[in-house]
Amino acid sequence: MLFHRIKYPLTLLLLLLSLSACKKEKSITGKEFVEREVLVDVLVDLHLMDGVTQDMQFSRKYEADSIDVFTPILEKHHITKQMFDTTMYVYTRNPKLLDAVYNDVLIKLNMMLDENSKEDPVKPTEQL
Repeated sequence: MLFHRIKYPLTLLLLLLSLSACKKEKSITGKEFVEREVLVDVLVDLHLMDGVTQDMQFSRKYEADSIDVFTPILEKHHITKQMFDTTMYVYTRNPKLLDAVYNDVLIKLNMMLDENSKEDPVKPTEQL
């Protein structure tokens, strides 16, 4: 008898959880926003460029503080700064959506890292 009392609420809870998991993911759409796939590519490029510009050799050679590295990335993806800013504004107010975008960014960056390490494997160090 006790098992039936527990079984029914548990079944109901599992049903509700599965229905909530089936909800369509909220998306940000409109002409004023950057499409999600493009946003992922822009963020990948921005993080790659950030890594390059943080390198001391780059900073000394090009005085990185005075170079606009942001605009060429936006131009590459055919978006304006206003579109990017508006999109990021909305995403930062929807942390679950931003988290999903950054999961894709991390996946792409990790894939690039894996591809790079396959092409240029690190040579094992010689034993002393």
